[in-house]
Amino acid sequence: MRSLKGTTTGHDIFREFQEGLLTLKVPITNICNITTDGAPNMTGKKSGFLELFNQNYPGNNVVFLYCVIHQDDLCKSALNMKPVLDTVVKLVNTIRSRGLTHRQFRDFLQSVQSEYSDVLYYTKVRGLSARCVFERVWQLKDDIVSFFHEKQCSAECEILKDTKWLSDFAFFTDLLCHMNNLNVKMQGKNQFIDDIWSHLKAFKLKLNMFAGQLGKNDLSHFPRLNSIPSVNEENLKNYEDSLKKLHFEFERRFQDFSAIQAELDIFTMPFNVNCEEVRSDLQLELIELQSNNHLNQLVLNMPKLEFYKSLSKYMFPVGTNQEPVSRQ
Repeated sequence: MRSLKGTTTGHDIFREFQEGLLTLKVPITNICNITTDGAPNMTGKKSGFLELFNQNYPGNNVVFLYCVIHQDDLCKSALNMKPVLDTVVKLVNTIRSRGLTHRQFRDFLQSVQSEYSDVLYYTKVRGLSARCVFERVWQLKDDIVSFFHEKQCSAECEILKDTKWLSDFAFFTDLLCHMNNLNVKMQGKNQFIDDIWSHLKAFKLKLNMFAGQLGKNDLSHFPRLNSIPSVNEENLKNYEDSLKKLHFEFERRFQDFSAIQAELDIFTMPFNVNCEEVRSDLQLELIELQSNNHLNQLVLNMPKLEFYKSLSKYMFPVGTNQEPVSRQ
């Protein structure tokens, strides 16, 4: 871990990277993967870190990937969520930023025996924080309206009666919940890059299906949106387009995963790949591996990491020297 002081240009990051390698005495050949957040200082074509890396280390075999935890950036790129987010944040701040109002609201929720005791603050720092806030406000929307009516401040929550806004709010809440499910699946321990890629591929297929279903007025997977009495066709078309844009962003940001699909297949399904279609330095080892009935059974009953640890470095020198990327 190295700190950057002052500017954080691609040149600054690359310089610190090189100094870090020298300090730790790590040869560049030990670097197998570099993951970025997609920012210009990392991926810029002229002076981004990745471009500088390739210029200084031509012919490297490093895999460059987009960080899977930056899904909130994907939402911002593909979805026009800001108007709804701003309104929800304003509503929450109206309740929580005033001490008396906040205490009264909590007392009100207790008096009506609400399942929840409070609304949540939104923070830009926490990834997908919007999902938590949206979901809580959606659950409490009727209580919020009743509370402000009781205080004779109905104007504060007038937006919650606007069918168009409520429809948008429901759609984004449903979508953020789907994205949160993806996020949770990718947070488990001992997940390798092929597991992460599997989750991402599944989610892209879901986005395609969601878009097609909304185009047919099928809201099966959007329960909150489905609870709105009448969602007009123009809104549904906008939601369909939003899902298509989000799918495009996923395809664009994670295209590097597709580029290493063959390598992932070797690691995930070593007994199923065609030996003639893999790298020449792995072909002979794969033939030995696929011909071993004991190992064929072993791979079905052991975690991937334990299976590869069990392989003989003498018989499989190349395969056992690979460094699969995992989330510890």
